[in-house]
Amino acid sequence: MGVFKLKKGYDIPLQGLAERHVEKVPKTTAIAVQPIDFRGMRPGMKVEPGDSVKRGSILFVDKQKPEILFRSPAAGTVREIVRGERRVIQRVTIDVGADACEKFDSFTKAQISELSADKAKEILLDRGLWPALRQRPFNRIADFTKTPKAIFISGVDSAPLQAETDLILEGREQDFQLGIDFLSRMTDGKLHLSASSKTEAFFSKITGVEAHQFSGPHPAGNIGVQVHHIDRLLAGEIIWYISPRHVAQIGSLLAKGEYPAAKTYALTGSEMIEPHYVKATEGALISDLVNTPIAADKQRVISGNVLTGRQTKAAGFVGFYDDMLTVIPELSGRRFMGWVQLGFKASSFWRMFFSKLTPSKKQAPTTDMNGEERNFVATGEYEKVVPMDVLPVHLCKAILIEDIELMEQLGIYEVAPEDLALCSYLCPSKIEFGDIIEKGMLAMEKEA
Repeated sequence: MGVFKLKKGYDIPLQGLAERHVEKVPKTTAIAVQPIDFRGMRPGMKVEPGDSVKRGSILFVDKQKPEILFRSPAAGTVREIVRGERRVIQRVTIDVGADACEKFDSFTKAQISELSADKAKEILLDRGLWPALRQRPFNRIADFTKTPKAIFISGVDSAPLQAETDLILEGREQDFQLGIDFLSRMTDGKLHLSASSKTEAFFSKITGVEAHQFSGPHPAGNIGVQVHHIDRLLAGEIIWYISPRHVAQIGSLLAKGEYPAAKTYALTGSEMIEPHYVKATEGALISDLVNTPIAADKQRVISGNVLTGRQTKAAGFVGFYDDMLTVIPELSGRRFMGWVQLGFKASSFWRMFFSKLTPSKKQAPTTDMNGEERNFVATGEYEKVVPMDVLPVHLCKAILIEDIELMEQLGIYEVAPEDLALCSYLCPSKIEFGDIIEKGMLAMEKEA
C-alpha cells in the first residue's frame, strides 16, 4: 500500500457543499446523451427524431471505431438531435416514457474469472459502457486495440464541493467488487485503487487491487497526479482510468444483464437552496433535479465542479462523467470601484484580501475574472499548486511555440487540462492553462 501526503495544491474555500442525505427525484421527464462529453469522438447516428427507444438501445456509434456503442440510459421517444457549429452533434434528447429495457446475458463471479481479455472487451463494447474507460495520454475513450500497463481508479474527493464517493456508492459494494473482477481481465498489469480518509472504509474490503492512500489539497484526487506518483507514464506507454461509480455500473450491468440507468448527483453551490444529493437517471434534465429557481442572468449552472465543469443551463443536461451540479452567482455588470474593496467576502489564493485573515471561512464564488488576459507573469506561484514534476509556464510556452520535442521533455504526456486548472484560478494574467494544454494534446496526437 502506498501512502502519499501531498503538500502542493489548494482547496478553494467555497460555500454550498452538499449535505449527506439523498432524495429521490419524483420523475425524470427527459434525458440526453451528449457526444461532446467524449473528447475527439465523432458520432454516427443510429436513431432519428420520433424513434422509440428502450433503455439500452443503441443511439450512435463512434465513426472512427464503430465497435464503440453508445446506448440510451432511459426508454422513451427521441425528441431531437441538436447540432452546433458546422453541424457537429451536441446531444440526443429523449423524452422519458414507460421503462422497457434491452436484455443481455448476465455473468457470475466464477464466469468472469474465466474470461479472456478480448472477450471482456467485447462484452463491455457491446453493452455500451466502454466509454466509461478513458486513457492517458490524451484523455480520450480507451483504445480497445491496446493493452494498458495498469488501470487506475480514484476514490479521492478533492475537487471543489466534490460529490463524496462513499455516499454515491452506498450499498453497492457487491457491484463494485464484480466490476473490479471484470476490469482485471483486461490487463496483465495492476488495478490501482486510491482512497482518502473519507473513502477508506468503503474500499477496505475490496480485493484484487493495489490500494493507495492520498491526502492533501486539490488536485490530490486527479488521476494525472496519482499516476505521476504511483507509476509514471513513459514514452509509448498508456494507462486506463475509470471512476468508482462507473466500476459499480459495470458490475450491475454484468449481474443483472440490463443497462444501468440510476445515478446519484450532488447538487452544490452557494446559489442552491439546501444543497444535497438526489437519485435520478443518467444524463437527466437539470430542471428535473433542482428545487431552486434558476435565472440565467443571475445564476450560472455548471455540470461538474467550478474548475473543470462545463457551463450549461436549467434546460441543459448533466454530463456523462459528472456526478455533480454547481450553481453559483452570475456576474452582472462591473462592480463600482471593485479594485479598492477590502475583500472580506472575496476568495483568493493571493494574500491580497482581508478574507485571508479567516482562511477557514467559506466564500460564495462569482464569475468575475477580476481583470482581463495579458502576458504571462513569472511569479513562481504556479508550481505551488501542481504536485507533479512539471513546470506549468515552461510547458505552456513550449505548446504556444509548437516545439514538439520540448513539450515531450516537459511532460505533456502526463497532464490533462484538469491537472493545471488551479493555475488558471490563481493566474494574475488570466491565462486559461486548460485551453493551452488541450492545444498541446491535439498537436501531440497529430504528430503521433
